[in-house]
Amino acid sequence: MALHLTQSDIIRFKNQAESMKNRAKAALEKAGDAVDNLIRTSEVAVSAFAFGVLQGKFRKQGGVTLLGIPVDLIAGVGFHALGLAGVGGRNSHHLHAFGDGALASYFTTLGRGVGQSWGGESGVSGEQKQIAGGGSLADEELARMVSAAGRR
Repeated sequence: MALHLTQSDIIRFKNQAESMKNRAKAALEKAGDAVDNLIRTSEVAVSAFAFGVLQGKFRKQGGVTLLGIPVDLIAGVGFHALGLAGVGGRNSHHLHAFGDGALASYFTTLGRGVGQSWGGESGVSGEQKQIAGGGSLADEELARMVSAAGRR
């Protein structure tokens, strides 16, 4: 039995093969994007965790600072500056991810300190206020603001 292929059969097979190739290429690109997102999220999380551990370990000493500035804030700005300067070349996005993690650590600590002072939590120590950026309101000033807000 002979196999008879027409020109239209060959064109149809070619189109099907091209379609399958394009679908496979799109699936690989989508998988690559997912891996890139997973890597970035991991870098941000690892950086935030590492700086959180560092600040938590030394919280009794007021956290880790350099010239009175929390080290996670310095690192976050520094990583972004290096990335913007092109230090990492085409991989500078990794520097930005680690910078985002360091900034997330700093702003989480800062936000926790602000939230505790807004919530009237009297257990906020001077150490916690210093870790959170040092610019906390005096108790009298905060009470005056709350009183003024209540009169409105």
